[in-house]
Amino acid sequence: MKKIEALDVSVAVLAGVSCLFMYLSVPVWALFVGWAWYFALGASADLIQKSVLPLITGSVLAAAAFLLIDALGSVMPSMPATIIAVIITVFLLMLTLKIPACGISLISFNAYSCLFVGYGAGEYMAIEGLPPLLNAMLWIGGANFIGVLFGWLSIAVTGAGKK
Repeated sequence: MKKIEALDVSVAVLAGVSCLFMYLSVPVWALFVGWAWYFALGASADLIQKSVLPLITGSVLAAAAFLLIDALGSVMPSMPATIIAVIITVFLLMLTLKIPACGISLISFNAYSCLFVGYGAGEYMAIEGLPPLLNAMLWIGGANFIGVLFGWLSIAVTGAGKK
């Protein structure tokens, strides 16, 4: 077994601290997803900036899927409407991955799935005056991004990224 390092402790402590976001109705599960991206994709500081566009792309396309489901649901049963909406939006997601700035598939697909699941489950705070889908995008996508920042922070506080 390897020895316990400062990074092990900082991740555990920050994971506990992240629970405080529950007081703001931030979906902490989505924060953990973003945190995992940071480590899975190499834990480099430039990943903070590189994650923004794929995160937005995945979230927007998941939101578009819900809008399509609603539109198609007025002319067909909900399951075919869902299937068609997902085919269209995931095909578009695949096309966006061909654009270098959007090409981080782990982030795009996870942002899509986080919004898809989180919106469907109502796992976001509703701000009066904003449409529910926009609320979900802000809270769930925001939590994903906070997770990326927590990934960076967990390394930064230990100096583990220094050589």
